[in-house]
Amino acid sequence: MEPEGPVYIEGPPAGRLKRYRGNPILEPVREHPWESLFVFNPAAVRLQGKVFLLYRAMGEDWVSRIGLAISGDGFGVLERLPEPIFWPEESWEERGCEDPRVVVMEGRLWMLYTAYSRVLAQIALASISVEDFLAGRWSRWRRHGLLFPGVANKDAVLFPERVGGRYVLLHRVEPAIWISGSERLQCPWPTEGHRILVGPRSGLVWDGVKVGAGAQPLKTRHGWLLIYHGVDYRSVYRLGALLLDGEEPERVIWRSPNPILEPEEPYECSPQGCQVPNVVFTCGALPKEERDTLGDEDELVIYYGAADTSIALATVRVKDLCPQEVASRPRLPR
Repeated sequence: MEPEGPVYIEGPPAGRLKRYRGNPILEPVREHPWESLFVFNPAAVRLQGKVFLLYRAMGEDWVSRIGLAISGDGFGVLERLPEPIFWPEESWEERGCEDPRVVVMEGRLWMLYTAYSRVLAQIALASISVEDFLAGRWSRWRRHGLLFPGVANKDAVLFPERVGGRYVLLHRVEPAIWISGSERLQCPWPTEGHRILVGPRSGLVWDGVKVGAGAQPLKTRHGWLLIYHGVDYRSVYRLGALLLDGEEPERVIWRSPNPILEPEEPYECSPQGCQVPNVVFTCGALPKEERDTLGDEDELVIYYGAADTSIALATVRVKDLCPQEVASRPRLPR
């Protein structure tokens, strides 16, 4: 007998995300052939007081490119560029540059994305200086190459700062989220020192088939907060939360037993002409107000792809994703 819905594991639950009433905030533009079918899975960065959404778009040729929308407050869209800012150039990405995750470090935007070559999805790295990005000099994007050439790998994101003097990477070799560090931001990425951070849970649970990293980790006073996605046996995509140790992020402090967002609204479930029904999938999240380290009352804005067709957002306070029982728990030594 099949369960009616996801089975929840006992433990301190996480709060739920609150959807923005203006959802979806971004939809396909029929007049733009490169983004006429679907727009989804945006990365998010804040520069000079504005929020920049670098989103995946697909059009008439079914090739993924990266578009750009700009917001003043993180909610309404002030400007949307009519042409993509990043597109396939290499043979290993000929069918698409997918699902960007972006962090700003050392004066540059570093973008990890899925490079799709018709037969293999791999992780690629590109970067551009903040100055060139703000000036719209898209020819200045620098491709650094593939992190793990020849290896099927997806859902990769960098921590937004060095931890313990090392760059830290999350990536997904199915069905688990892996973590590793490197002294340098380089391609290829070192192949030693990788370990599984979390895998799918056993049973007919909401994240029981596979899990993957979502938005870039956010630094809170309790540790690194990661929004991740989980997939169940019905191929429904939901979002959950992980709290990682601030100094040793390979140590998982807490994992939400329940999803914090799941497909419920028509635009997330099966809208007419959607690409994949029953999907919420994030690649970008930001604090509503810029902070170096987030406190309990700070509000987060999570941007997500809905049914792989449009872009929506939801909000939540840090304290709702870091239950007091977990936040106050003493850290055990290694």
